[in-house]
Amino acid sequence: MATQEKLPVNISECTSTNCWDYIVAFDIGTSNSGYAYSDRKQIKENKIYLNEWTGNFSHDKTAKAPSIVLFNEDRSFNSFGYEAERNYARMVQDKIHQKCYRFRNFKMRLYHEMHISETFEIQEEGGKRRMPAIDIFAHTIRVLKCHFEKAIERRGSEYKAENVLHVLTVPAIWSESAKEFMKKAAIKAEIAEHQILLALEPEAAALYCRTFTPVLKPGSKYMVLDMGGGTIDIVVHKIMEDGTLAEVYKASGGDWGGTVVDAQFKDFVNELFKNKECFENLWELAPLDALEFEREFEAKKRQISSNTKGNIRLQLPARLMQFANTEIQKEHKQTLTLAHMHVQNEHFKSFFTTPKDKIIGILKNILVEIGTINFIILVGGFSGSRFLTDEIKSNPAFSSIKFISPNEPGTVVLKGAVLFGYNPRAVSARICRYTYGFSVLKDFDSKIHPQSKHIIVDGEENCDDVFSVLVYKDELIKYEEERTHMTYSSHRNEDRKFVTLKDELFQAKNVVRGQLAFVTDEGFKAIGKVVSTPPENGWPDRVDHTTKIYFGQTSIRIECCDTANKEKIKASFELEYDRDKT
Repeated sequence: MATQEKLPVNISECTSTNCWDYIVAFDIGTSNSGYAYSDRKQIKENKIYLNEWTGNFSHDKTAKAPSIVLFNEDRSFNSFGYEAERNYARMVQDKIHQKCYRFRNFKMRLYHEMHISETFEIQEEGGKRRMPAIDIFAHTIRVLKCHFEKAIERRGSEYKAENVLHVLTVPAIWSESAKEFMKKAAIKAEIAEHQILLALEPEAAALYCRTFTPVLKPGSKYMVLDMGGGTIDIVVHKIMEDGTLAEVYKASGGDWGGTVVDAQFKDFVNELFKNKECFENLWELAPLDALEFEREFEAKKRQISSNTKGNIRLQLPARLMQFANTEIQKEHKQTLTLAHMHVQNEHFKSFFTTPKDKIIGILKNILVEIGTINFIILVGGFSGSRFLTDEIKSNPAFSSIKFISPNEPGTVVLKGAVLFGYNPRAVSARICRYTYGFSVLKDFDSKIHPQSKHIIVDGEENCDDVFSVLVYKDELIKYEEERTHMTYSSHRNEDRKFVTLKDELFQAKNVVRGQLAFVTDEGFKAIGKVVSTPPENGWPDRVDHTTKIYFGQTSIRIECCDTANKEKIKASFELEYDRDKT
């Protein structure tokens, strides 16, 4: 068994596949969540185990559970997944559901939120109350973690918490703030920081697909199109001679996942019944009926293809017909019967228009920039839609490209994330999506610096808010390639001996090389701060800070030291915050 002394300080320092007895991957999806795991012996045979859940309907998936979290009135955790669905239905029946908090599709908030912090809140579905997002994510991770631990115990395997690496999957198009937030949530779920690794979802999918696709060999250039419930996530790789993967084009995509189709269908139903809150009312009246109606639509969403003829028939919940008065029934007698809803074929397919057009459009744009590729790999739950994949494959722009569609595309990311945990260096180089740098003080020069940036620090004249570039957008950065930020701080005055030092890290898109820029300029965003804690006896009179930043990994990694005194500096990375409040 591995011992605690073998655990690396940083995951990237772990070069051996024998560092961990178990690796478990957690995938918190917009629509569904689950986990997969393997041990260091079985991974050599590519044996990866998926979790199993017990659903509420015969056609429910068991490899993943719905991403639904239920909290009690006092904000204590109640339940997750299928259990949360059942508990909420009972609460509705007992007329106490207004006292609980129910969250669905909460993952997308990390994509849309502009100012992610550990305190930002999410509004409950269909209600006005809010809860801290970090609590919602932490409880979800904790449930998956406990479910995994029980699965290991049932297998009769030896289990020590300190010998497990926990891999969290995240979209490649997420911001650094969102990625860091997931780490913080995992830590709050009682996972040690050095036992957490992030895996980018399309990269993980590519790793798994290589285990059964011999055509993916050195020299191949391919695209992974990860179509999930919330986001469309795209990466382009080239397989290098050493077998590692290198990014050819920066991660791209958008919020055009399967839930866009769901929203179109709900709008259709609401309009049909001339009630903008039709679906919400059904959830309030009969949540299990609402769930079954959504599940059946999901099944139809996957089953229809470009060649499907005739109208699409769905079982109609009896409670839903309560919203249809005689006039509505007469007006839509071809659409509504006592037991069924009939949706015209072309109308049903029109629900896919936005994601279909967006996906095809971005694929065309990427190909214009990078030229030809050999393959497009289709993964993610939304790629289970036959109509969507038919429309993509049949587009003339992709006629020369071979498509790879693995079985069970919704679990490919999970399985690949386990493989990634055993080999974090599998992707050897990545392209930066933004220009990154620190906010620094410079000696004030009246010839180039505006007077508005003039400040006095420790008796010295400085220019504030200067952007010091570490890496530019679209640069290819190798896995262990470091960028160094060097600065100094003066602590001659006694009141500065024990101050906490904060260096803000910023991102921007349109930065011109060699041109003076300030972090207060338009387009700059603070993504977090490196917080350095003074040593026990306080800072020396002068501290020469050297901060090493690694941009070629799944998330930004930072190391700090005082080069003048040859001492490591205890530092942490904190999420973006409001500069005016500190």
